[in-house]
Amino acid sequence: MLPKLIVWGGTGNFKVLCELLHGQYEIIGYFDNNPNIASEYCGIPHLGGWEAFLQWIKNSRVSAQPPHFIVSIGPGHGAVRRQLHQQLKAHGLKPITAVHRTAFVASNAELGEGTQVYAHATVCVDARIGRNCLINTRASIDHECVLEDGASIGPGAVLAGLVHVGENADIYTGAVILPRVRIGANAVVGAGAVVRHDVPPKTVVVGNPATVLRVNP
Repeated sequence: MLPKLIVWGGTGNFKVLCELLHGQYEIIGYFDNNPNIASEYCGIPHLGGWEAFLQWIKNSRVSAQPPHFIVSIGPGHGAVRRQLHQQLKAHGLKPITAVHRTAFVASNAELGEGTQVYAHATVCVDARIGRNCLINTRASIDHECVLEDGASIGPGAVLAGLVHVGENADIYTGAVILPRVRIGANAVVGAGAVVRHDVPPKTVVVGNPATVLRVNP
């Protein structure tokens, strides 16, 4: 019998996660505050928002046999992912770290609680990945990179060796970060950007070579 699991989040990231978890967990349902979320996906029911979750916790005798959980909210929402993770954990659910069967994770790499590594992604030697990070399809994290909590790496993005990505930062599809570059907390690297120099916190960079588009408040 597969261990039971609930998911918070019901958009595209959830659909990718369902394929990742297939055969590893029985997903008994997903929660999402968005009233426009589909009522079910591939036979998995949408169980409602936060109030519904609290009622579900009350009725499900979680303390006797707590199910696992993971927060499935995509890029741009690292802080929300982290907050929901702590809230669900505080209600007695058991967090997981999810790695797709086709991903490569080096034996001495570290993956934090709640992190998700998708199909054909690579996490190389001595990499340290924090909690609630997303490493999307075909992303490459090279040797000795550091991702702080809540960071997300988009599909096909490449981080060369010794890159440091701050908390809740987002690196979008196909971006390339050259060796030893530091991406500040809450910074954004646009799709296809090539980053040669450090990016300050809350700064949005785009282009090749990457230049500053704006600084977020």
